[in-house]
Formats: sequence, C-alpha cells, structure tokens
Amino acid sequence: FPGKLWSFTQFKTLFVSDDLITQGPELTSPVVGRGQGIYMPMSLDGVNAYVSFSLVFTNKAYSGSTIHVQGSSNQLLVVSEYNVVFETGKFRYATGYITFETLSFDPSTFYSLAGANISIRHN
Repeated sequence: FPGKLWSFTQFKTLFVSDDLITQGPELTSPVVGRGQGIYMPMSLDGVNAYVSFSLVFTNKAYSGSTIHVQGSSNQLLVVSEYNVVFETGKFRYATGYITFETLSFDPSTFYSLAGANISIRHN
C-alpha cells in the first residue's frame, strides 16, 4: 500500500520471507538453504507474533529435506523458541525445537541477522 508504514509490532500485519540460511553469520559463510514462511504480530499490543516457516535445505548433505517450524512468542525477547512440527527427507519423523537469537536488527530496512540452534531427535 503506497504510503503505508509497516511495523513488526502492528497487529494483523503479515510479513512473508524467503531468506538465505547460512552456516555462520559472515557474508562469506556457505549457504545451506532458505527460510520461507510467514510472520504476523497476533496480539493487540504487537508483542506476541505467530511464526510459520520451512527451513528448505539446498546444501549437498541435506538437499531437498525440510524442517517446518511453527509457534508464537514474545518478539521483543532476544531469544525465542518454536516447535518443529513436521519434516521431510533426511529429517523425516524427527521431533524437536528451534531457538532464534537476534544478533542485529535495522528497523529502517527490516534487515535482521539471527542465529539459530536446532535441536532435533530422529532414528
């Protein structure tokens, strides 16, 4: 919408992502996949957000495998935790959770850098 100011704390605003996932935070770090999904503030005060996205792996070891993450959390916290709800490929039948830690965020461009720690268990 022309002239609309978007905010990560504006109730009912839907954000769609298709972001690179790299092995580390450096610009030269190898790409391992993409994070594709949605993010939406779901509380009237904009503090809590709903997240649903897939980690789509493109690297040689896990190419074609996915981990789907879903949940809600206080988006003002530095570290947030979400459920691993289903998986495909080499992660089929896995269970677990993922935590994200905000390393940096630029509100003028919506650019953020987050570290992820995935804990899954499967046979």
